[in-house]
Amino acid sequence: MSTSDPHKPLEIDRRNARTTALGLGIWLALTVAVVVLLLLFGTVLTGIFV
Repeated sequence: MSTSDPHKPLEIDRRNARTTALGLGIWLALTVAVVVLLLLFGTVLTGIFV
């Protein structure tokens, strides 16, 4: 966004909302993946450290 562009608050808000939604989606996908991996391989991992 250059300084010559007109100020468009709605467009800025939409871009920020998309960025936030993308970040939350990635965070949620990683969290679910970690939980699934821990459920599948949790006993194997604890056997290594105990």
